[in-house]
Amino acid sequence: MNQPKYHESVMVSEVVESLHVKKAHKYIDATLGTGGHLLEIANLGGDVLGIDMDPEMVRISESRLAGKARLVQGNFINIDKIAEDQGYGRVSGILFDLGVSNLHLKDLGRGFSFENPDASLDMRINPETQGIKASDLLNALRGDQLREMFETTLEPGAARWITDRVLSFRENQAIKTVSDLLTICRGLRTGKSGLNEATLPFLAIRIAVNSELDNIKLALPKAYKLLEKGGRLVVISFHSGEDEIVKDFFKEKQNSGDKLITFKPVVPEESEKEVNKRARSARMRILEKTND
Repeated sequence: MNQPKYHESVMVSEVVESLHVKKAHKYIDATLGTGGHLLEIANLGGDVLGIDMDPEMVRISESRLAGKARLVQGNFINIDKIAEDQGYGRVSGILFDLGVSNLHLKDLGRGFSFENPDASLDMRINPETQGIKASDLLNALRGDQLREMFETTLEPGAARWITDRVLSFRENQAIKTVSDLLTICRGLRTGKSGLNEATLPFLAIRIAVNSELDNIKLALPKAYKLLEKGGRLVVISFHSGEDEIVKDFFKEKQNSGDKLITFKPVVPEESEKEVNKRARSARMRILEKTND
């Protein structure tokens, strides 16, 4: 990845307000990125631990934050162990800003976007620790497994259509590049006006490569346990699969006596959506832990 501009974090002021940041209280940013949210928390006096799976994001944040926070390269699925190892066993707030950063989408070498048709279909957040690439899944999964993967973001009919296209394409040649996948997606009807026909298939594959939905399901209960009484869990999601997991978990905790701060998700201001395309699909939910 080339030396980038910083990733533009979404809803920074809303996140800081939602966490009720207090000086010297401990907070965890489980999805560090380039440190936009974490920097604001640290500037308000929060004692912050940042976690990111991508070592490049950690490197960028180290330079940006200049010692204002403790940073760890790791998967947030292990948030409980990482927090304990770093002395953050009880915290006042935890943030998850899910998905990938704009820097990943603009990285022309890993196949996260359509911009470089010649790029290999990789899509791994951390190629150093992840073995399975996007191309591996597309070339190896059975038809039923491909349909299940694509149904993460597509309606069943569209998922069947693109599954048939994948199976047909790989009968003649292996699927290797972004161009191959764009060819497979050509003609797909998603029912989403104004959306590139390849956007949702790309998203489904990226989610599968990085186990994004499984990871958040496992991480949310661990994060909840780290919160002190009165602590807040703030989650920003970018597609319905993520949001449903968060919504269901928060509802479960509300039924057990915790306080649901957001009955409807908080969305960015129109002014932010205009300058940051990623913000357009952002949804933020907030839970306050009232049980010991």
